[in-house]
Amino acid sequence: MNTFVNIAIYQVVWFVCIRYGNIGGMISLPLLAIHLILSDKRKEDLKTMGLLLVAGMIIDGILNVSGFFAFDPPGFPIPPWLMVIWLGLATLVHHSLAWLKSRLLLCALLGALGGPIAYWSGVRMGAAVFNWELLPSLLVLAAIWASLWPGVMYLAGNADSRKHIRQRRTPAGHTER
Repeated sequence: MNTFVNIAIYQVVWFVCIRYGNIGGMISLPLLAIHLILSDKRKEDLKTMGLLLVAGMIIDGILNVSGFFAFDPPGFPIPPWLMVIWLGLATLVHHSLAWLKSRLLLCALLGALGGPIAYWSGVRMGAAVFNWELLPSLLVLAAIWASLWPGVMYLAGNADSRKHIRQRRTPAGHTER
């Protein structure tokens, strides 16, 4: 998949969901379908989408229920539009961010920066409210994302390694079932 198309789809999904809430989430679902149609790693994308959807519902659900932040419109454990953002984020793992799979320290740094910036941007656009002061909120999110993103990329890299090993073991002309 073209890197720029991958990034563009994610950015549009993020913006539309943040700007239009649940309606934006519904508008964005066809973009995720387009990603899957264009993807040469559909199976990996779907697994990562499932993983990140569950992770997002747990992480943001805990933060939501604990009162760390509140969403507009609300949802339990998180609003549907936020679930779509997590699905969109997963589309980057095997494509535009694939080069990070073996750079876990860099993943931690980028997670610590990118995660809080994305949430803060969403807050600034009115999709959520931090119920804590800004700096402690950003520091908590930095700690979460500095752990989460290397874990996601590590799992994705291991899945790639296992697939490569299985392909090497499959005799030429035979397909794996």
